[in-house]
Amino acid sequence: MAVACGGGEDAQEAVKETIQGRVIDGYISGAIVCLDVSRNGRCEAGEQQTLSDATGGYVLTVPADSMAPLIVEVRAGRARDSDQPATPVDIPYRMASPSRAYSTNITPFTTLVHASSEHDFALAEDFVRNELGLPPKFNITLAVPAEAGSLTQAVAKSIVVALKAAEPMLDLSAAGAMKTIVAAFPPAVTDLPQLWIASKNGVPIESKEVYVDATLKLTNPALSAQPFDLNGRIRGRGHTTWGKPKNLYRIQFSNDAAYAKVPDFLGMKKNRNWAPLADYFDRSLISNKLALSLGSGVVFSDGLKWTPSGQHLEVWLNGDYVGVYRLTEDIRIAAARLNIKEMGPSATVNDVDGGYIVEVDARLDCYKGDDVDLQLVLPHGQAICIDTPDDGAITPAQVGYIKSYIARTAKDLRDAGRIGRLNAASYADWCLIQELFRSNDAIFVSSDWMWKDTEAAANPADRLLNMGPIWDFDITAGNVNTNGNWMVQGCWVTTPIFYGSWFSRIFDKPAFPALTLARWKAKRPALERFINASIETYSRRLAAAGTSSRSTAGTTLQEDRRSTSG
Repeated sequence: MAVACGGGEDAQEAVKETIQGRVIDGYISGAIVCLDVSRNGRCEAGEQQTLSDATGGYVLTVPADSMAPLIVEVRAGRARDSDQPATPVDIPYRMASPSRAYSTNITPFTTLVHASSEHDFALAEDFVRNELGLPPKFNITLAVPAEAGSLTQAVAKSIVVALKAAEPMLDLSAAGAMKTIVAAFPPAVTDLPQLWIASKNGVPIESKEVYVDATLKLTNPALSAQPFDLNGRIRGRGHTTWGKPKNLYRIQFSNDAAYAKVPDFLGMKKNRNWAPLADYFDRSLISNKLALSLGSGVVFSDGLKWTPSGQHLEVWLNGDYVGVYRLTEDIRIAAARLNIKEMGPSATVNDVDGGYIVEVDARLDCYKGDDVDLQLVLPHGQAICIDTPDDGAITPAQVGYIKSYIARTAKDLRDAGRIGRLNAASYADWCLIQELFRSNDAIFVSSDWMWKDTEAAANPADRLLNMGPIWDFDITAGNVNTNGNWMVQGCWVTTPIFYGSWFSRIFDKPAFPALTLARWKAKRPALERFINASIETYSRRLAAAGTSSRSTAGTTLQEDRRSTSG
C-alpha cells in the first residue's frame, strides 16, 4: 500500500509504502524490525521500526523508493523463538535482508545473503550454499519455519549459533561480514560428512561390472551426529582412475525401510544411485566440484538444464580410511536428475519419442551384441554410445530412432552447416565451461554427453539435441601436461582433430560464435565472482579434513588424504 503526505504547494511529497513480512528461525516474536536507512547494520532512533508479533509478523511503513536493508534485533530476555517458546532468547543477535526487493521475510539465510555484499541476489544465494556446505539449488527460502528435524532447520539453527557468537564484533554493514560469521560457524557446519562402507564378508571391490552387497553408514553432521544405516551394493567404475590407489565406485542403495527414512543425501535430492568419485588426479580436490557447481548455479541456469551435484565427504572402506571423495549424482533420467521423459521398454508399444542420453566416447565402452547394438560411429569419426535407455531396457525401434536422429544431425552439420536440430544455447554454455577449464576430452573424446527429450516437451529447446550434462574435470584447469592445455591462450574445443569434434563445424556458422561471445560477455562478471569465492570456500572446507587430529591405521587423515588423492 502506498500513501503520500504533503504540506502545501511547494512541499515535496514523500511517498510511503507499507510492507509486511516475518522474522523466521522458528517464528521470532518481540524482535525489533527496522529499515536500516543509515546502513550501519543496526536499528537506531529515527529509523522506521516495529516489533514482531507472536507469528514473527511485522508491518512497516517505509519510503516507497528505499531499497535499504531490513534489520532485525533479537533481544535477549525479550524475544522468543516459537521452536523454544517456554524461554526467551538467551543471547542477542541480529539478522537482516539485503532489501525488501529480495525478501521481507528475514531469516538466518537472508542474513548470509546480506552479509555476502553481493547485489546479484541469486548469485549471493549460490555463495551462501557454498559457505554452508549445501548443494547447488538447495532451497534456502523460508516463508514459514523449516520442518522440524530437517536439514534446513538444522543449518538455520547453526547460523543462529554463529550469529550469537559473532554478535559483539559483527558489523553487518561491512564487506567482511560474511567472513566474521563463517569464522563463528559451529563444527556441525564445517565438518565434512562421512561415509562408512562395509562390503559383505569384507570382499574387496575388484569389478566394474559385478556389484558386491554392502552395508553403509552415512553421517551428515550439519543434520545430526547420528548416521543413517543403509543397505545396498557397490562396484567399481571409471577408466583412467580405475586401479589407482583411490578408486571410483558406484553405489546403489536398497529400496527398503532404512532407505525410506532418509530425507535427502547431504541435501541432494533422494535417489538410490550415486557415484563416490575420487578426484584421484586432482590434488586440490576442487576442479570437479567447482565445474559442476558452476554448471548447476545461476550463471549457467538458462543454458544447461541439469548438472550433477556432488558433495565432499570422507570415506572409509572396510575399516580403512580411503580419502576425501565427492558423493555425486550419476547421470540418469529421473525426476530428481535429468528430468525428461522416461520411455517404456515394451517393443509392442513402439515408444521411441525420447528421452535419450548419449555419450561421445572414443573407447566405445558400451554394449554391442546380437540382440542390441548401442554403438554408433559416424562417417567423420565421432564415436557415440547410447547410455539411456540402457541395453536392458532399450528396444530395437528406440535404437534405430536415436541413431538416425544423431546421424541426420551430424550430416546437416557437416554437409550444410545447419544447426537447427541443436539447442544452441546449451552448446554455447557447454563450450564456455570446457574452454574455461581446458578439458582434454572436450574435443569429442569422452565424457561429452548429449540428451534429447520428447517432441511433446513443454520447453521447445528440450525437443532438440542438447549438450550436457558436463562431467569429469579432474584433469583440467592447468592440471594437465598435454595438448598445451595448461596454458590459457587460444581455443581448444574447436580444434579440428581426428576425433571429429562437432564444434569446429558449429563455429563456422556466424550466428553461433556471436551467440557464444554474447553469452560469455553477459556471464563473465558473475562467473568470475563465483569462481573466486568458491575456490576460497572449498579450500577452507577441505582444509578442515586435512588437518584433523583423528587417525586411522596409524596415520593422520592429512597423511591419508595426501597419499590417496593422487
